[in-house]
Amino acid sequence: MMKRTIRKWFILAIVIFIALLITGILISIFDNTPQRSVYSTFTGLMPLILGIAAVWLGYCVQRRNAYQQQLRSLWSNLIEAVHSAICYTRIEHPIEEQYLTTLIKLSTAIDEIRGVFCNLGENNSKVGLYPFEPIKNIYLLIENLSFGDRHKSCDSEKCHEQIFALWKDVRKEILKEFDREEPSFSHSHWKDLSQSRVYEMHGIKKQAT
Repeated sequence: MMKRTIRKWFILAIVIFIALLITGILISIFDNTPQRSVYSTFTGLMPLILGIAAVWLGYCVQRRNAYQQQLRSLWSNLIEAVHSAICYTRIEHPIEEQYLTTLIKLSTAIDEIRGVFCNLGENNSKVGLYPFEPIKNIYLLIENLSFGDRHKSCDSEKCHEQIFALWKDVRKEILKEFDREEPSFSHSHWKDLSQSRVYEMHGIKKQAT
């Protein structure tokens, strides 16, 4: 279950709870029936209503957790596929096996995305648009780079830059699907200068990555 879906259900649950609370207050004020039977019936039903809501929200949380696990698996495979493509551009004389292995990893990642996300605008009559087009473009770049005698080594550097730019751009959108927070304890010499000491002690050059 996606972030926006579970957010929608929780907002709906809060709205219903507030509506029930207001209804209960109004009934308690205006119930003039003998022994306040209407109010008693309402309060008697409240545990059942809240119980059903709790079960449904628990189900939504479980669906969200399962979806997050799917995303993490997809993310790991995407990283492996894209980094294989980036490394492929650094091979001076790639052979067919390296070429095919890289393409298979990218092809697998492309289809795995289809297993987690629907196409944009997809329905029974329309195939829709692939949701993360740069991944397919990375596949095409490697396919065009080829291998062996057909390897276009003069295009390797440009291909490397293009793949890195495509990945940097698309991963920003994919990561929005995750529930992420800043770490409680980080190590960044750009944020905390005191953490630069290990670099200075061992003569390590600080570089932005």
